[in-house]
Amino acid sequence: MTRSHRTALVLGSLFVVAVGGCAQPPPKTQVTLNTLVAEYNTNAKSVPMLAAYADIEFTAYHEATGASLPLWSSPNGLLRIKKGPNPLETHDMVLIGREVSKQVLRVGVSRKDDVYYMWTLIPEAKAMWGMIMFAGAPGIKNLPIDPTGLQAVLGICQLPSDQSKTPAVTLQMDTTPGRYAYVLGYLSRQPVSNNFVLRREFRFAWDEKRPDWLAEFLWGKQKPRRLEEINFFDARGRMIMSAEVGDYKPIDIEMMENPPKTAPIMPTDIKITWFNDLKQKTASVRLRLSQMTTEEIWDTEICEFFKNVPNDIPDHRIIQVDKNLMPKKKDEDK
Repeated sequence: MTRSHRTALVLGSLFVVAVGGCAQPPPKTQVTLNTLVAEYNTNAKSVPMLAAYADIEFTAYHEATGASLPLWSSPNGLLRIKKGPNPLETHDMVLIGREVSKQVLRVGVSRKDDVYYMWTLIPEAKAMWGMIMFAGAPGIKNLPIDPTGLQAVLGICQLPSDQSKTPAVTLQMDTTPGRYAYVLGYLSRQPVSNNFVLRREFRFAWDEKRPDWLAEFLWGKQKPRRLEEINFFDARGRMIMSAEVGDYKPIDIEMMENPPKTAPIMPTDIKITWFNDLKQKTASVRLRLSQMTTEEIWDTEICEFFKNVPNDIPDHRIIQVDKNLMPKKKDEDK
């Protein structure tokens, strides 16, 4: 082998190493499930309510080609959530999409109405809703945007701390290079069938990517490990929705009566993607949140469904997705 050939071989090997990189070894330590949940809940429970602005982008995907088709965007949307007395149940929430000052979309949960819902005026006027107690029951058609799932991706709703009853979370470790993560499986009983089902999968950062000094400065020594991805499954075990979350920022707590010593954090860049049975993308929504605050500048009336359905939507376009599960009235049996 000539000197020039040897030089070329060495340079080629260095190029391969530089491009491919070295496999990152798994972290040497890990925390327990109880520690992980306690960290997360300490951060989440310090947010009793939230108001934020939301930049919303909705995209559809062509079934045959997979090409993305941007449908609409709302740079001045609103997000509102107020927690109920049970930290593990659904909370009052609404995500509002606006074009200029006109509301064109609402996705929400109303504890007063006891329903979850979505209505939109584009590309056509329609509304879908269901009873909270039947959310996730077998045979129910999914809403285009699931409001109960949306609550789970915000990083401020608590996880079960008692794993001896349902709902509960289990822990697995993903040791795949480049995918290192604490993986929490969220188990609960399915409405109607009462079967145990895996509803969600929460992926937390295993090795922290931010400097320790910065984390301690912003959030104290008990910094919460960051939620990075949430996957949602149907009763068949197929992933129907996935959310990537990041760009964590502190929430303004100055107006709270008894604010926590350390400002809670939440993701402000959220991308939610829906899939069909072939795991092909069907639609996605990207939320960029800003001006997050716990100040009580709104009332839960804004979350109600029946009171706020616009007149633009005719009655026959307002669909109850779980109507077949409702108990029949005596008059209907005759």
